[in-house]
Amino acid sequence: MNRWLWIGAGAVATAFGAAVLAASAAGRRLPVEHVTEGGLDLTQPPGAVWDVLTDIDLYPAWRPDLSHVERLPATAAGRSRWREYDRHGHTTYEVVESEAPHRLVTGIADPDLPYGGTWTYVLTPAGEGCTLTVTERGEVYRPIYRAVAHYLTGEDAGIHRYLGALAHRLA
Repeated sequence: MNRWLWIGAGAVATAFGAAVLAASAAGRRLPVEHVTEGGLDLTQPPGAVWDVLTDIDLYPAWRPDLSHVERLPATAAGRSRWREYDRHGHTTYEVVESEAPHRLVTGIADPDLPYGGTWTYVLTPAGEGCTLTVTERGEVYRPIYRAVAHYLTGEDAGIHRYLGALAHRLA
């Protein structure tokens, strides 16, 4: 009986190893960079939406994926920095550009992560409300992570999760 357990465990390990190798090979064929976009039509004016987008301390109150946020010292250029914590660990961000209340660009400020990139938020007045467009210009450095993002979760999963939480917050 013990022998069959070892044979079964070996078969599972072999299949898992083959899947990892296949995902890594598929990821090598994908580009490191990707661009994805999402948007919302909102009833609030740009200034009100801007206040929600830029109130870093309140992110965990409306973004269910975050456990907490830690403010960090500003960069030498005076840019705001913060660290977001979730079930996968933490990511450090900074404001790259800010033109209140119409354009905000944030970027990942941690060079040791297997991914990087920026998120650009554009608020366009529309009647009494506005349209929010979010563009992610991302980079995924490890091939297996590229394959998972492209084939399993989707490169736009983060934007959709964020916009869903924001829509709920502004409802």
